[in-house]
Amino acid sequence: MKTKNILKSALTFSMAFAIAFSSFAQSTFGRPHINAVVGRVNVLPNVRVIDFGRLIYQGRMDVNPTIERIRLGRKLNHNNDGTFFSNFQRRLPVSTDSQYYREFVHQMNGFPFPGPQRVVIGKRGEVFYTGDHYSTFFRVR
Repeated sequence: MKTKNILKSALTFSMAFAIAFSSFAQSTFGRPHINAVVGRVNVLPNVRVIDFGRLIYQGRMDVNPTIERIRLGRKLNHNNDGTFFSNFQRRLPVSTDSQYYREFVHQMNGFPFPGPQRVVIGKRGEVFYTGDHYSTFFRVR
């Protein structure tokens, strides 16, 4: 009986910890960067998505679903989703702050995951989209 109570207590503690950690992770994911993005961002009228040198999509691109996902604290199952973006190639405005930009996977139904699409957010609310894994960027805010 004692063992059963100990196991029950351990399970209750584990569940409470998992819920608390999940809430903490959601509250910090993408922050402080996403806090600087107010409202919706522009929809791009014509972009190209290029995966391993092959054009897989051309047309309108709306990254607002990704922005909303980040606001809600929902991390995708990808190592780079929410990590700091170094801007080594200097294709974005240069900052001396090594943690100025964060990158997020932009996922679309029917496309390979994670694919070449990323959204990069600066600490002042700048939002950039790349459909070719960092070769070119479009500013959406």
